[in-house]
Amino acid sequence: MQGTKLLLLFTCCIVYIFQVESCPEACLCYNEPKITFSCSQQRLTAIPLYIPTQTQRIFLHNNKITFVRATSFASCQNLTILWIHSNNISHIESGAFHGLTKLEELDMSDNYNLRSVAPLTFRGLVHLHTLHLNRCGLQELPLGIFQGLFSLQYLYLHDNNLHFLHDDIFVDLGNLTYLFLHGNKLNSLSENVFSGLKNLDRLLVHQNRLDYIHRRTFHDLKKVTTLYLFSNNLTVLKGEILSPLFSLQYLRLNANQWICDCRAKSLWNWLKAFKGSSSELECYVPPNLAGKDLKKLAITDLDGCANISFHQMRTGDFGVKGEEIADSCCQPPIDKSLITGTNAKSGPSSHISRVLPNIPVKDKENISKTKIIGNADPKKNKTYKSNNSSPFGTFTSKVDNSLTKLNQNNVFDSVEPSTVPNKKRLPCSKKVKCRMYQPGTSSGLPNLHTMDLLYITLIFIHQMHF
Repeated sequence: MQGTKLLLLFTCCIVYIFQVESCPEACLCYNEPKITFSCSQQRLTAIPLYIPTQTQRIFLHNNKITFVRATSFASCQNLTILWIHSNNISHIESGAFHGLTKLEELDMSDNYNLRSVAPLTFRGLVHLHTLHLNRCGLQELPLGIFQGLFSLQYLYLHDNNLHFLHDDIFVDLGNLTYLFLHGNKLNSLSENVFSGLKNLDRLLVHQNRLDYIHRRTFHDLKKVTTLYLFSNNLTVLKGEILSPLFSLQYLRLNANQWICDCRAKSLWNWLKAFKGSSSELECYVPPNLAGKDLKKLAITDLDGCANISFHQMRTGDFGVKGEEIADSCCQPPIDKSLITGTNAKSGPSSHISRVLPNIPVKDKENISKTKIIGNADPKKNKTYKSNNSSPFGTFTSKVDNSLTKLNQNNVFDSVEPSTVPNKKRLPCSKKVKCRMYQPGTSSGLPNLHTMDLLYITLIFIHQMHF
């Protein structure tokens, strides 16, 4: 009996000594419910060098750790939970989590200086189901960062500085159910950004800068029940963009700058058929509908097009892109002065901003034969070149005295309109002493009546001279 007591006492001493030696000072180690190594809130600046190999849970949160080395958890092959959130981590060596095939939860949130993560950081974590990367100052997610994380169900990426997401960035996450992307700086969602997320249930993309969503962005999200898009820069959202969301029950689109005109009709129709719960969609423009809920308007209220310039729609407060402005009801007006052959007047314009006619270059012989005779239809002349009203050239403001000595049959010989502004003035040819226009000026060629009048004036001056 006495021997048994001694053996028990000896065993307790060995266990106590083992625990003291294996657990660093200021850390807490215990075995129930799982073997745990806890060193939270101890002002640690580095991960402890020695962690018991059988540890299943490691808690290192709320310290001042700045660096995660490739060897920091190399001996912890049984690790299932790792919390290193709320530190000052700015760099994680590639392979820092290599071999942790049993890891299920990894929390690295609230490390504001992390900013970037290497593509292979999470490679091999085949049993990981929860990953916290929120509030880490992340500026981008490299392609392949989530490759092989087939068991991941919860992904927290909110409150970072993400400006864009690569196509197929989540393609391996077929079991993901929650994706939190709110509180970033995303401007658009491309066609395949959510490809592969066939089991996603909740998608939160609110409080970003979204002004464009591709019409097929949600094509794989047939099981999503909750979608938050509020507090973005959306102005137009086609109903067909939301059509693939067959299981949707909760939708929030409030706090956007909705344009309530003909461009909102498809969304209005979709909302009428939607059987789930949705927030208000306050109209931003036109002024007479501002503040009203789009869902409560009559379809006739959406007739016409709001008075918003094309420039505003592209670059102003209303960031509608690409296909969103393609509605025929709101096409920008076509400037008829840019169409070849019209009679519309045009003001000064630059070479870049105007449409130039397709005028073939002719040799000098054909050009020298070009004549314009008073009271004749210039279109009947085979060498007639049709010009639009853009300022290819103009007559000089002063008639040179030498014009009074010209023979009337070659007054307009070799007239060749310039298609390039500020083109250097060509010297007078032997056949024609001076040209009748000055290329590169801002006014257009005179019309036929002006030319007739000038021609008659020249004939009168010629007759008076002789």
